[in-house]
This record gives sequence, structure tokens and C-alpha cells, in this order.
Amino acid sequence: MNETLRVASLQWQHRDFSTVDEFWEELSWQTKISKQDYAAELLVLPEYIGAGLPGAWPTATEWHERLTVLARENKLWIVGGSFPFASHEGLLNRCLIVGPDGQSVVQDKLHITPWEAAEWRMIGGSAWPVIDMGICKIGVAICYDVEFPEQIRALAEAGAEVLCVPYCTDDANGHYRVINCARARAVENTMFVVTAGGVGSIRQREGFAHHVAESLIATPCDIGFPPAGILAQAPLGLAHLLIADLDLSLLREKRRTGTVLPLRDLRRDLFPDPEIE
Repeated sequence: MNETLRVASLQWQHRDFSTVDEFWEELSWQTKISKQDYAAELLVLPEYIGAGLPGAWPTATEWHERLTVLARENKLWIVGGSFPFASHEGLLNRCLIVGPDGQSVVQDKLHITPWEAAEWRMIGGSAWPVIDMGICKIGVAICYDVEFPEQIRALAEAGAEVLCVPYCTDDANGHYRVINCARARAVENTMFVVTAGGVGSIRQREGFAHHVAESLIATPCDIGFPPAGILAQAPLGLAHLLIADLDLSLLREKRRTGTVLPLRDLRRDLFPDPEIE
């Protein structure tokens, strides 16, 4: 029997929200629509989705409580974009992943951009959990992280079949870096890659003036998948809710019997795993 996962990627309209309640009302509505109208089982939100909030960023407690309610009420998993999180070690770029039955996992951005390091003194995390949804296992790579093949290979070898990539880019160059790397990671690891970016402008928070996105869902380039490896793609520069069904049965078959088997065929004699070398 075929197993499929219906995913939704929210290409978010960044803007200056007048109140905190206005932001959460918009996000709550978008989450409800993804489930009620499109029967999504997994919703992926963009990096720094709360940049348009007035005043301070939400606390970790508020972010967790709000997302947990949305996941429970709509009976779906949410990869909750990201927000700045002040830890004892320093400022992190943190993604909360929450499930319909109270599941909660943290993924911190591992690779920090030069801008984040210079402007915010942000530091990278160290863990890369694989999240078991029941029907499949997923991993999360926040924006810049998808540009590092080693991180994604580690997730794939640990069992991740779907990679979720929340991202935030302010120009076309950055956007295409993320998207092109996402497509490459899908091929290299025989996995689905779901990207979610934001569009629009923000005046009230420095560093977030403009946003470029054309979010897509990438697949391996093998028989049964779209030849170019793009299952679905949002319109460039427009807010959009991207919906697609991921054929997990086909993916698992291709991991065993694909035209090429990059997960299996890496020359470990030449490129050993640094952790076991």
C-alpha cells in the first residue's frame, strides 16, 4: 500500500503587524486553512517568520505555547520557522517542531551566516535530531544549513526521508543559493526537501527590509519523480500556500533500487565519516 504525506509550505507575507494579536490571528488562519481546506499533515513555516511583530520577539515560552495550540487544534505537525533564542551560551536561531499530540523537538541553526554573527553575535547549535512523525522521519535545516552537504547527509543516514528548510533571504542571490542547494540535497540523499521562505517588506525591524522567495518542494531526479526534481513551486515574490503529496513508498523503493544510489555508493574508502575515521 502506498504511503503518502501531504505537506504544506507557507510562503509568508512579511509586513509590519500593528499588534501581536494581529500576527497570531494571521498565522492561526493560515494554519487552519492548510488543514481544513487542504488536509495537510505537515506545515513548514519560514525562518524568522515573526520579524514583522511589533516590539520584542516572542519569548520561547510564548512561541512554544502558541505553536502547540495550533498543532493540537488543527491535528498536524508544524515546523515552526525560527526565532532568536537567548541561551546561557549565547543567542541561537531556534526552530520549534511540534506535533498534534504534544510532541516537541528543538532544532537550532548549526551554521550561522556572517550577518547573524556580526550583527547579533549569534552562535550555532550542535544537535541535529531526526523527528519521527510515525509515517516517516523528518529533519530540519535552517536556511544556511542546507548549503552544507555533510549536515544533510548525516540526517539522511540517520533515517530522515523529508528535509524541511525554513529560510529567509533578502535578495535573489541568497534565495537561489538556498533553493539550488535544496535541490542538490534531494538528489544526493534520495529525499524530499520542503523549503519555506517569505516575501514582502518590514520597516520596523532593522535587517529585515526586503524578502525574496520562490519556495519549492524538491525530489530526487529518478524515474517516477518529476524529471527536473521539482514537485511543486510557489510563485516568485507572492504569498502562497504550497501543497504537495510526498510519495514515501516511491522514495523508499528508490533508496533501494534507484537508477543511482548516492546514499549507498559514497566511496567511504576515500571519504570516510569523520566521526568514525
